[in-house]
Amino acid sequence: MKNRWKFRNALVLAIITTTICIGQSPATPSGIDAALQAKASAGDPDAQFRVGVQYELGARVTKDPAQAAVWYRKAADHGFAQAQHSLGVLYELGNGIPADPATAALWYRKAAGQGFAPAQFSLGLCYAHGKGVPQDYGQAIAWYEKAAKQNNSDAMLNLAFLYHNGKGVPKDEARSFGLVRQAAEAGSADAQFQLGMAYYQGEEGLQQDNAMARQWLHRSAEQGNAAAQFNYAMLLKAEPAKVYFWLSIAAPHLAGQTGATTTELRTDAAAQLTSVQKAEIDQQVKDWRPVEEQP
Repeated sequence: MKNRWKFRNALVLAIITTTICIGQSPATPSGIDAALQAKASAGDPDAQFRVGVQYELGARVTKDPAQAAVWYRKAADHGFAQAQHSLGVLYELGNGIPADPATAALWYRKAAGQGFAPAQFSLGLCYAHGKGVPQDYGQAIAWYEKAAKQNNSDAMLNLAFLYHNGKGVPKDEARSFGLVRQAAEAGSADAQFQLGMAYYQGEEGLQQDNAMARQWLHRSAEQGNAAAQFNYAMLLKAEPAKVYFWLSIAAPHLAGQTGATTTELRTDAAAQLTSVQKAEIDQQVKDWRPVEEQP
């Protein structure tokens, strides 16, 4: 496999956030919805978790990870799996509370034991890298597989890394690439990029197919993968407007020779546009936001 493969060698954290539905009831001075705050204060674990999320993200309230930890702990003590996992993440990062991988792993284990896939993935990472627990690839694989069965694309991609490198399992390139495809289909931008490049280069037993390459690279690009944005633009040379758009999106995240090439090709594409076209695309670039695929 070539250097284009970007498996996760270092500890990767799956930080789970929740979409918070804000009602129309009056807000408390802190900015937390009054009804939500009342439920949280009365001991409702779902409400406590949602208050924690708002403090962690700074949604309608000043960002305060220490307060997030307080509310996550209240919900976690009630056995609320999402809060247990989120509390573990704060301990892992040392965000709002002192960093403590052992305590992070403890909370991941509590949530993982309830079948919460992101926590199963996080606990697998702890075992894979010996963070808070003894390094144990067998345990890492076991937890990754539990999460993968629930369509967790991060677990699939990390399993693929282990099969690719023969860590804890016999080296198996076919199994590894099969997991990459599964992860891509489940919404992983990294895996979609890898699959797109495999189609473009005709590797991993695939027939070279530019149409399939464009399809997978575009999905990855839409999610914000700068490498996919660059390579997708390279497949659109006959469409200067799209080339200019995607290279403009990718440019701030690229450096070195790739960054220099991006600047050159973006300038060439701009020269083929009218001033009106360029202005419209510049506005689209300004307004663009990545989308996250849901499995």
